[in-house]
Amino acid sequence: MILTLLKNALSTKALIGFRTKNLEWGETIIGYITEINQNNFTVNEIDEFGMLIGKTTFNIEDVLHIEYNDIYQKELEFIIKKRLSLNIDNRITIWNDGCKLNTHFHYLKEKQILATFFLSEDDYVIGFVHDFNQECIIISAVTKDGIFDGFSCYKTANFIGIRYNGLFEQKIKLLFDNIKIKDKSIVY
Repeated sequence: MILTLLKNALSTKALIGFRTKNLEWGETIIGYITEINQNNFTVNEIDEFGMLIGKTTFNIEDVLHIEYNDIYQKELEFIIKKRLSLNIDNRITIWNDGCKLNTHFHYLKEKQILATFFLSEDDYVIGFVHDFNQECIIISAVTKDGIFDGFSCYKTANFIGIRYNGLFEQKIKLLFDNIKIKDKSIVY
């Protein structure tokens, strides 16, 4: 059955994800199959920003599972179509004490720019500045899939930095705008 699914993905030029026995649990390779025979297949791998990262050949016997036509792959196909609009040179990152970020909060709110707000290097929230004052900021949260996720209020002093217009934020903004077009009730 796996060989049949792989051949079908090649003939339909479908984006697929799969895990081999050499990958850790939760790791998946995503891409387009470019060649296949009875024992091996070659995939043109895609990164999370829809960029081609190269071809790799895998043994069919090593495949543990295949994913196709799931939400992540549909989002990635949308990003692939829009990838020419992504610009690696646009990223702005500012590391500073939370209270010193207020001028940046004002800019982000005024321009309605999606940003990543860091509470630590590994703890962050993604979204738009909804409102703020010297003490607190209200963020219209957005998931990595571009889905509006309500409002969150934080003390501004707890932030250590912000980043905006990076590939990460550009990708989420594309997904958000695509959803927003479909759902006019979203307010941020």
